This record gives sequence, structure tokens and C-alpha cells, in this order.
Amino acid sequence: MNRTDCKLERVSNATVGLILLGVGLLFTLTGITVLPVIGLLIAAPVLVLAAVFLVAPRSKACSIIAQKTRGALNN
Repeated sequence: MNRTDCKLERVSNATVGLILLGVGLLFTLTGITVLPVIGLLIAAPVLVLAAVFLVAPRSKACSIIAQKTRGALNN
């Protein structure tokens, strides 16, 4: 794994999170107006999953690469 993969990891997590957030809000709107129970039952897990992707921590491999990069810059 290299530094470029680590940068793209965060971007991809944010992109998936934003897409899921949009889908979750769409289901919420549909749940409120058309199918109250079914729409909200689908919307809740999608919104939770969106939040998980948006606040996902960096993987261990990327954390190690970032620490090594910082260590090399400080020396």
C-alpha cells in the first residue's frame, strides 16, 4: 500500500458516505410522504451506514504509512 492509496481511501469513504446520505434522505422523504413505516424502516439503517462511512477512521496500514512519512520529514 502506498501514500496515494491512503489518500484515495479517505476520498472513497467520504464519497460512499455522501451517496448513502443522499439515498437515506430520499428514503426519509419517501417514508414521510408515501410509505411511512416501510420508508422509515429502510431509511434509518441507510442513514446510520452513511454516518459510519463519513466518520470512518483511517486503516491501520495508512496510519503506519502516515507515521513513517511524518518521521521521515522530521529527521
